[in-house]
Amino acid sequence: MPSAHPPTVVMILRHFTVGGLERVLLSHARILLTAGYEVTVCVLDPGRDNALVAELPSQARLVTAPRTRLRRIAFLTRLVRDNVVLLQFGDGRLYPSIRPALAAARTVIRFCHSDYSHLRTGAKNRLDRILARFEDTIVAVGGRSTRFLLDDVGVPAAKVSTLTNATEPRTTPPPPPWPWARESYLVAIQSLYPHKGHDALLHAFARIVDQTDQPIRLVIIGDGDQTIPLRLLADHLGITEHVIWLGAVWQKDLVDSVLAGARAFVSMSRFEGVPISILEGRQHGLPMVLTDIPGHRDGAGTSPAAFVPVDDTDAFAQHVLTLLSDARPHHPDTTTLRVEWERYAREFLAIVTAAARTGAAPHRTTPEDDSEHQR
Repeated sequence: MPSAHPPTVVMILRHFTVGGLERVLLSHARILLTAGYEVTVCVLDPGRDNALVAELPSQARLVTAPRTRLRRIAFLTRLVRDNVVLLQFGDGRLYPSIRPALAAARTVIRFCHSDYSHLRTGAKNRLDRILARFEDTIVAVGGRSTRFLLDDVGVPAAKVSTLTNATEPRTTPPPPPWPWARESYLVAIQSLYPHKGHDALLHAFARIVDQTDQPIRLVIIGDGDQTIPLRLLADHLGITEHVIWLGAVWQKDLVDSVLAGARAFVSMSRFEGVPISILEGRQHGLPMVLTDIPGHRDGAGTSPAAFVPVDDTDAFAQHVLTLLSDARPHHPDTTTLRVEWERYAREFLAIVTAAARTGAAPHRTTPEDDSEHQR
C-alpha cells in the first residue's frame, strides 16, 4: 500500500477521445484514487475529441498543457516534479518535445497499449529506443505489445513489464429501447480509422444482407477520420438502411445497453492491442466474429469466438450467417472476467506503488551509458 502521503500520480495523454486507451486511463484513475493516491490528468491537445473526459472521477484533477513549446516544458516540469508520471500515448506517438520536462519526475512509466509496428519506421523505432533510456518502466498491455517493444524497438527487457488488459465488472442493463433494437443486430465498437477495417466489415455485411432472409442490422459505435468515407461506402453497397451509426458514444451505461441487446460482437480490425471493447462484449456473453490477430485472440479468451483472416470478407460473412441460425442464449463468464480484472488492478497498482517507493529505477540510463543499444 502507498504511504500516508504518497506522491501524486500524473497521467499524461494526447487527448481524451472516445476510445479503448482512454477507457483504460479512466480505470487506472479509479484504481489509484481508491488506493489513496492523488491523481492529476494532463491533456496535451485539448482542442478536439475529448468527450470521454466526462467520465473522469471528480476527485481527479484535470489540467491542460500550454501549446507553445517553452511554456509547455516549464508547465510540465512544475507539474511532474517529484511525482510519478504515467505516459499514456496512443497510435505509437512518442512526444519527444516534452521529454526534457520529465527529468523532474520521481519516476516515469510509459504504457504501450498495442502493437504499433504498422505505424512505425526504423527511424521512429530508433527514437523510441533512445527515449526509453529515460523511462524507468515500460508497461506492455498484452503479449504482442511486449514483442513489439523487445523485437521491433529493441527496448532492454529489464525495463518491460507486461499486463494483460481487463475491464471493470459491470451490471448488465436492459437492451436499448429504440425500434431498430427489436431486430437482430451485430455491434462493432471501435474508432473509425483505416486500420480498424470498417471498410472490410461493410463489404462483409453486404454479403450477409444478400444471403439471409432475416432482418439484420449492423450497429457501429465510434467516430474518426473515416466516418464520411464509410457512410458513402455503405450507400454504394446498398446497405444504408441496415446500418445504424451511433457515433462517438461514451457513456458506459448506453454502450452496455447496446451490447446487451446484440446478437454478436464483430470486428475486422487489422491491428490491435487487447481491445477493451472485446472485453466489454465478453461481459454480456456475446459470441464474436473477429479477425485472426493476436490482440483479438488475447481479448476473446475462452469466450465463443470465430477467427477469420484479415480482410477475408467471405469467411467473415459465412461465420455470421452460421451464428444467426443459432438461437442459444448468451452466457456471460462473469467469474473469469472478475478474476481477470482483480489481477489486472493488483498488478497495475503494484507497478505504481513500487515506483512511488523507490523513485527512479537504478537502470535508468543516459545516452552515454547505453552505447550497446546504439549499435
